[in-house]
Amino acid sequence: MEKSQKINLAIFLAFIVFTIPLSYIMGSDFMGKQEKPWHMQGAVHEDSLSQEYLHKYKILDKVPVTLQVERSKEKRVLILIDAWGVPFDEQKLAKEFAIFKDVPHEYAIHKRLKNVTAHAEKVEFRTDSLDSLIVVDMLERIEPLLMIPGYKTMALTIHGSKYGSEEILQNILKEIAKLIKKFPDVQFIVQGAHRPILGTPKTRRQYYAHWVPVVIGNF
Repeated sequence: MEKSQKINLAIFLAFIVFTIPLSYIMGSDFMGKQEKPWHMQGAVHEDSLSQEYLHKYKILDKVPVTLQVERSKEKRVLILIDAWGVPFDEQKLAKEFAIFKDVPHEYAIHKRLKNVTAHAEKVEFRTDSLDSLIVVDMLERIEPLLMIPGYKTMALTIHGSKYGSEEILQNILKEIAKLIKKFPDVQFIVQGAHRPILGTPKTRRQYYAHWVPVVIGNF
């Protein structure tokens, strides 16, 4: 082996000998500087509701909402909203709920273990009579269908808020509140699908992992 190669090998071995033990000594400090994955941050409390939430709102367990809410009208509209979760900030949810203050309502928080919205109507809503249920693809199409006596249950999933935009979410909630007010003889169940999982990690960390808001309108 040439002299230069031996020198390079010796330098490499010395680097290995001195740096590996040092990494064990400094390991905790070094790793402590790395940001933990978002789903590990606040893992202790991200699924435990605050006392304010527990005392202020009706709490629904993981059973589908339609099985926990009694039908109060002949017609029922079920609306699942993408990326509407329960934030750690209680005032933020209170502001969203307040959009429905002018219609007869009940507020609740539901434990929904799924973090997806695709085909959610089949999972969440088809506990109603299948003979009288229709799945709608746009909010605007519900109103004319409410005029038809044949449909007793309508289900809709709204995807416009999937990226966690607060402005878009509030506009959607306002449109739904108007619809509820316009049809007082129809029961509405409006619930979130999951927290904003497509938003930034910072946004996701502001929400509980498996809790979503529920508004029961014209109950």
